[in-house]
Amino acid sequence: MDLLAQHEAFLRAIFDAPDDDTPRLVYADFLQEHGAEDRAAVIRWQCGRAEPPANVPDFPEQYERGFPKPQKATELSLDQLSDPTALRWHLVEARPVSFAVQELRLRKGRISSAEPFDVLFGLSAFVRVTELDLSGEEVLDVADTDADFIKFRLVPVITTAGVAVLAQHRGARRITALDLRYNELDNDAARALVRSPYLDNLKRLQLLEGNRFRGKVWQQVLERFGEEVVG
Repeated sequence: MDLLAQHEAFLRAIFDAPDDDTPRLVYADFLQEHGAEDRAAVIRWQCGRAEPPANVPDFPEQYERGFPKPQKATELSLDQLSDPTALRWHLVEARPVSFAVQELRLRKGRISSAEPFDVLFGLSAFVRVTELDLSGEEVLDVADTDADFIKFRLVPVITTAGVAVLAQHRGARRITALDLRYNELDNDAARALVRSPYLDNLKRLQLLEGNRFRGKVWQQVLERFGEEVVG
């Protein structure tokens, strides 16, 4: 197991048992052995095993005992998924609280292939993610300044092809909430969701707004997932 994988394994153990100080203290020893003495000292102090260190970080929430669950969705830009190793180091060193994330939003890009999902569902930091926000955005159309009324345009995050890939990805089995609004998706995207063998755990599917569904396909979505799930 390489150094990065060892960091991830320690953080995974900490977040899987946040009330147990043992993984944290073992991780502190590991950090000290690898030159991160300040961070190790903070962990021992917060576990009540040492005096306050001389160098307390300016962002103590990252080392808060028990690693509280984030109060809102964590955002990740799609370009970060293009370099998995750099992203993994970033999460370990700068955002360890990501190992507690359950809701994730992807933005700044457009998914049309399986690669982003292969990376996302393979990351140790995000094994707890069950809510996935792939909604696009409504932004002001600044190019249309001569109009008599304000106009907005959609900035999608995923294509119909991307939805089809997600629907057939084994990682989708853990998804309980999926937001696909404002992506200008068509009937083929809806049909891909209906045919998916991996979306049986969905409790909430946000799909109607900002997409282009016609004919009977919407009824098929309702029949597949239930009116209490789809919106």
